[in-house]
Amino acid sequence: MTPALNFCFHGGAFRPTVVAAIRSAMKHNPQARTFVYCDEQSIRRYQPLLPGARFEDLAQLSAQLGTTRPEVASRRMRAFALHQNGGWYLDAFDTVTLRPLPDVERFTIGEECWDSRRRCAGVCASPPGDAFARHWLSAMMAIPDEAWDHWTDQTVCNRLISTHHHLVESLPTGRLNWPSESGFTGELRLSEDQVAWLLENAWVIHYFGRGARGVPYKEMDLSALRHCRKLGGWLPRLILHHTQGLSAPAPAE
Repeated sequence: MTPALNFCFHGGAFRPTVVAAIRSAMKHNPQARTFVYCDEQSIRRYQPLLPGARFEDLAQLSAQLGTTRPEVASRRMRAFALHQNGGWYLDAFDTVTLRPLPDVERFTIGEECWDSRRRCAGVCASPPGDAFARHWLSAMMAIPDEAWDHWTDQTVCNRLISTHHHLVESLPTGRLNWPSESGFTGELRLSEDQVAWLLENAWVIHYFGRGARGVPYKEMDLSALRHCRKLGGWLPRLILHHTQGLSAPAPAE
């Protein structure tokens, strides 16, 4: 049983997928503490929808993270949260948890579905005080803000794995990261065999998939997700299952 669930993100429009990610993880891991690190506006927006989760403002952690830029802080926060709380880090924008997540004995991460030689930092786990999580945080904090891009945290993580592989447990593609772009028929449907495999084998679906008109699910509002569900999309149906009771627009201020 995992001791904690950690989510780190910042800003942007309201995303139903954030609610689905956090609710699904909490549903399957009811004994875990849930930590959500985000900006102040997001706290006002999501906290009423996620009772039981502990929200913290990223801006209040700038000293520990060595940056005042929210896009950098939210990425460094992954390692900080794992080192501090242990348990699992889960991408808030594009994951759905399918079952209870185990406690882990060392840093655990899944293969990148596009390249099994690399690891995807969108879902990972560690014990509290883990040595690899500490190395990861230190290495990210050594990179100046102006040199930071969207992939820096993952690039640093993979570089460290190559030198500290004995500290890391790697899981096969599909357990955490699903190659959804290649799994669609008509952009929206996973085959029955693929769905059955996921339900039997996957712990978390990190889906980063695109639905109607090539729009990523994480960028869709409720209306667009419901449209995709009507077209037979399994992922939109799964996401919407964990957003029951939501109405649009959600509270923003």
